[in-house]
Amino acid sequence: MTAGAAPDVPALRPGACQLWWASAGDAHPRLRELLDEGERARADRLRRPAERALHLTAHALARTVAAAQLGIPAATLPLTVVCKRCGGPHGKPQPPLPLRLSWSHSGDRVVVALSLGTEIGVDVERIAPFAPETAERVLCAPERTALAALPAARRPEGFVRYWTRKEALLKATGDGLAVAPELLHLTAPDAPPRLLSWSGPERPRLPLHLYDLDAGTGHLAALAAFGAPVRPTQHDGSALLAAVGAARCAPGTSCHLPLPAAERPLAS
Repeated sequence: MTAGAAPDVPALRPGACQLWWASAGDAHPRLRELLDEGERARADRLRRPAERALHLTAHALARTVAAAQLGIPAATLPLTVVCKRCGGPHGKPQPPLPLRLSWSHSGDRVVVALSLGTEIGVDVERIAPFAPETAERVLCAPERTALAALPAARRPEGFVRYWTRKEALLKATGDGLAVAPELLHLTAPDAPPRLLSWSGPERPRLPLHLYDLDAGTGHLAALAAFGAPVRPTQHDGSALLAAVGAARCAPGTSCHLPLPAAERPLAS
C-alpha cells in the first residue's frame, strides 16, 4: 500500500482517516480524463455549470487520492457500486479493499474521506435557511425541541449541524436515505456529536463514531466511522488537483474551467 503512494498523497495508515478539501473553483477540463465513462455522462447531464464543477472536482479528487494509495493511474481505479439492501448497481462507490471512501460537496466545498478497512461517511453542507416541514421530516421530536430552543438566527446552523451528522452516519452504514433520518436521535447542535438512539429494527450492531469537521466559513461538515474510531487528518485537495492539472495541461493552454458569474457558488 505505502510503496504505491504518490509524493503528494501521504501513505494511509491503519486507524487514520484522510480528509481532502477542495472547492468548485478547482475544476478544470483535464480532470475529466480521470473520470470513467459513467461519471462523465452524469456530469454532462447536470444543467448548472456550478453543479458540474462540483461533480468534476469531487470525483477527480476521490479517484486521485484513492488511486495514489494503490499505485495505479486514477483513470483506471475500479469503483464498485452495490446496494447493501437489494444488490443493485447504486449506493456508495467503493475502491478495492481495504480502502474505504466517501465524499460530499455543497456550496463551494468538496471533501473526500479515505480510510483503511473502516467504513466511513462524510457530509458537507452550506448553511442556509430551511423550511419547517423539512425539519419535521429529518428531526425526531427531542431534536426539534432542541432546535427551537436556539435563537432564531442560529437555527439554520443548528439544523445543518443535525443534517450533516445524520448524513455522515447513514453514509457510513451504507443505508443512505433508505433509513429515515428522523429515526436517529443525536446530541444537540452545541454538544459533542454522538448518536443517542436509533429507532427501528435496522439499528447497526457495531458502534458508530461521529466527528464534527471545520469546513470553513458558511459551511458545516461531519465524519462518521462504523465499527471503530478513526483519527481524522486534514489535507489540501486544491493544491493536489492543481498539480494534477498542471501535469496534464499542454504548455500555453488554460486548464481553468470558468463559471459564469450567475452560476458561481456564493463566496464563503
